[in-house]
Amino acid sequence: MGLGYALTERYPIVDGRPQVKYATLGLFRANEAPPIETVLVDSGIPNPQTYGAKGIGELSTIPTAPAVQNAYWRFDGKFRTSLPLEHTAYRP
Repeated sequence: MGLGYALTERYPIVDGRPQVKYATLGLFRANEAPPIETVLVDSGIPNPQTYGAKGIGELSTIPTAPAVQNAYWRFDGKFRTSLPLEHTAYRP
């Protein structure tokens, strides 16, 4: 989700109406996304409703776009200031 926001997803809105269809939004397909490693951490506190499970949800997407921009900046010296990032392999 964070990589798509940084690299491929463009969602223009004019007068409160989306200008693209969901299918053309630029979401990563499963075969285009990088491998994801899941780490399960036991909180040690019993919770019968969730069996101790906790989630961080979309919070982890906040630093993704700046981190990707910084990686490209270190790679080629171009400081990109708009999202999705331009002049990348995903948006030439």
